[in-house]
Amino acid sequence: MTYPSKEILTYLKKLLLNKGYPEGTLFFSNIFEINLHNLYFKITLPLLVTHQGKTLLILDYHPSRKGLSSFERALLAKARLLFEPPPYLAYLTNLSEFICIEVYANKSMRGGDELLVDFKTLTSYEPPFMKPYKRNLEEKILALYLSGGCELE
Repeated sequence: MTYPSKEILTYLKKLLLNKGYPEGTLFFSNIFEINLHNLYFKITLPLLVTHQGKTLLILDYHPSRKGLSSFERALLAKARLLFEPPPYLAYLTNLSEFICIEVYANKSMRGGDELLVDFKTLTSYEPPFMKPYKRNLEEKILALYLSGGCELE
């Protein structure tokens, strides 16, 4: 994974501040450690939005210009496995395109930065329902993505 530069993180911060996000809700360079199928991984998520002790939004960055969608499923698995409860929304961006995933409903939308919801909308968001998922399947998906496709036990 290409970690976003300071300039990219500053740009993302500015976008969210302009949408009414208080600076104290934005957390950058978040590192998680996870063991999946006897494989150890260190995962960095560039940006989290946390409010009242709950992560509401995660944002991941990939510089891909043509294949941004190929990272979408792994981001959904990260949202489901790294957070309890899962965040409402997960965003994937290359700065020119944004993909917004409604984590609970497992729906996604594509567009520009207009997809970023404002802070008031995010804090009043009510997930329509929780689409069931199998944790062991999410673990396999994420392990395959993070390992580059190595064989799992």
